Amino acid sequence: MSPASGPTQVDRLTKDLRSRVLSGDLPPGHRLREEALAGEYGLARHTVRAALRALAAQRLAVVEPHRGARVAALDASALRDLFELRAALEVEAARLLAERRGLDPWPGEVVDAAAALDAACAATDPDRAAVDAAHAALHHALVAAAGSPRITAAHSGLELESRLALVQSRRTLPVDRMAVIHRDLLDRLRTDGPEALRRHLHEGAELAGGRPAGSAS
Repeated sequence: MSPASGPTQVDRLTKDLRSRVLSGDLPPGHRLREEALAGEYGLARHTVRAALRALAAQRLAVVEPHRGARVAALDASALRDLFELRAALEVEAARLLAERRGLDPWPGEVVDAAAALDAACAATDPDRAAVDAAHAALHHALVAAAGSPRITAAHSGLELESRLALVQSRRTLPVDRMAVIHRDLLDRLRTDGPEALRRHLHEGAELAGGRPAGSAS
């Protein structure tokens, strides 16, 4: 049996392009031109083409016949579908968490994730990609704490598309509001129950669509 191979050129390029999309360096709608990327990275066009197909499979890019590829941009319909699915998973997870473990005190993994988001937001020069990652990690910690492996796995599958929605939220959701909004969410989950999370996600979809709101996902 041959030894396991390491990351391929396609894997490495896919990872780098994914990082650039989630950092906002390649913004939603940006054209991903094979020839330009091949020259920038010193790779063959077929390698670039394979990486773009991989990004499309992760819902971070759209590849159109005869038109090439572009960074995905979530329109109102796509945002609605994404946040409805997130609500189905996260609200049920919050219900199970309250039933199985309680919300006062919060499980340690939720406390740690909230503290990490606070720290990322409080940095002198916040790295927005790091803030977005901490934001996503807090939501995932709430889901994972419920102890349902299948809900947790399904939620993990939405992470990249949810991060893309956060990129679209940057104009309407400044970093200085992020930690405050999520501390408020944790308080409201205790007082109002899981439906507080549904409202939070609804407002998050509005932010990603460019409409300011009082809280975010």
